[in-house]
Amino acid sequence: MDLRLRTAVDASASWYDDVFALHHIPVRREDGLWSALGRPPPWHSAVKTLRPGIETERVARAMRGFEHGTVADSFGDLELARYGFEVLFEATWLFREPDAGTGTLPEAWSVVDTVVELDEWATAHDYTGVLPPAALDDTRFRILACRRDGRLVGGAITHAGPGRVGLSNVWGAEGAAVFDDVMVAVSALHPGLAVTDYAWGDDRDAMVAAGFTPVGPQRVWSR
Repeated sequence: MDLRLRTAVDASASWYDDVFALHHIPVRREDGLWSALGRPPPWHSAVKTLRPGIETERVARAMRGFEHGTVADSFGDLELARYGFEVLFEATWLFREPDAGTGTLPEAWSVVDTVVELDEWATAHDYTGVLPPAALDDTRFRILACRRDGRLVGGAITHAGPGRVGLSNVWGAEGAAVFDDVMVAVSALHPGLAVTDYAWGDDRDAMVAAGFTPVGPQRVWSR
């Protein structure tokens, strides 16, 4: 397997471990299959594959406790339609080589460090209920905010791990140069670390233009 793809999938699984831990939701890892043992936070799957070739029946069994929910098909090789699932979206894993960084955040960007700011950020990004206040004290998470003329107009989240940092939830409004600014911010906060994410459509194209390399398929199923 391409080491860059392995890094991206591992970063995503680590994010899941840490976000679920923030909510005190137990999880299980068993022979390449990650599963939640309680209701997931918003925007998160109940089951995630950690290696290719997982038997579809195993995934279906792991979902039996959830009437509705999603499966993160990390290698795009499951066929869950016969179990009542539909493809929610098709995406691409992305990898960016490490760089030294400038040590300085871009103008108008900052790290969210108060509960009030976190609530504002979550409301603006439709992310309420995902990251509790405890995330502000966890050094692996950095929630980035862009303000122009006093208004919150963009953001992103980084989640650091061994030798890499996962990037997610990049958003922007009113013409902010989101991906270019975000990559400067990521390099400033996490110099020397590879960066991973997944995206589709225009966001994927913008990330490739910002220096990311596509390394594999990511599919999410829903029922």
